[in-house]
Amino acid sequence: MPNDVLVKVSKVLDKGQVQIPPEMREKLGLKPGTKVIVYATEDGVVLRKAELFFERETPGGLLSRIRGIFSKIPIRDIEE
Repeated sequence: MPNDVLVKVSKVLDKGQVQIPPEMREKLGLKPGTKVIVYATEDGVVLRKAELFFERETPGGLLSRIRGIFSKIPIRDIEE
């Protein structure tokens, strides 16, 4: 495993909250109020700083990604 990769174990609390270990928050510059993008993969959850996500994504690319995500959600799963 590369030296710059941090691996820690955390647990999901009753309200769905997960604590990001202090070492990771410091390394990534995550402070209270920092917005993150949360998305699921087949085997986990990915968090990305929102400002970095939007800086790297073109408006067209972002729209395409959003359409792709929503095209995979069955209509019956969307609550009215």
